[in-house]
Amino acid sequence: MKILVTTSDKYSFLLEPYCELFNRYWPGQEIIFLGFNISKSPKLPDNCSFVSLGNQKDFGSSWTDPLIPYIDGLESDYFIVTVEDMMLTDYVDVERMKLLEDEVRTGKAHKAILDTHLNIHAEEYKPNILKLKQEAPYRTTLHPCIWRKEYFKKYLNPNFTAWDFEIKNMKQSQSDEATIISLSGDKETNLF
Repeated sequence: MKILVTTSDKYSFLLEPYCELFNRYWPGQEIIFLGFNISKSPKLPDNCSFVSLGNQKDFGSSWTDPLIPYIDGLESDYFIVTVEDMMLTDYVDVERMKLLEDEVRTGKAHKAILDTHLNIHAEEYKPNILKLKQEAPYRTTLHPCIWRKEYFKKYLNPNFTAWDFEIKNMKQSQSDEATIISLSGDKETNLF
């Protein structure tokens, strides 16, 4: 599964510690950094690559505009999306990750949140898995999540900042009937 990590020129200094922690706690994953000025990127490990989405100045404050063509061209049906300042701080429980990935891969879920920050708004779905209630806030959270491509694209509205993506899409996402899941439990069960 591809792991897409969005970044900006201002925060490219975080890529090196991101890679170091990621490879320590979940080795062997393909990480694709989606940023702008490749010359600001540090030397990356073999499992990491950097894709320039163009000149950051051309997009102003838009987070979605440079992402739309990249996501449109992506062949994967699902992937993880996160940002460069959401770093791993512990080992990933691969078996529990697989539970969530299988639900998204097979189309049973549209999205899987990899931490438990919204579990207060969730209900039982399957053993060890919760389903976010339809009226839950932040269904379009950019905390680390596995997304079905089409569901992610649904909310990639032009000229949205990352904050707009989460906030301006909230009302629509509360009536979209999508299945959004997370692991049952508390912070001890977080995968990110």
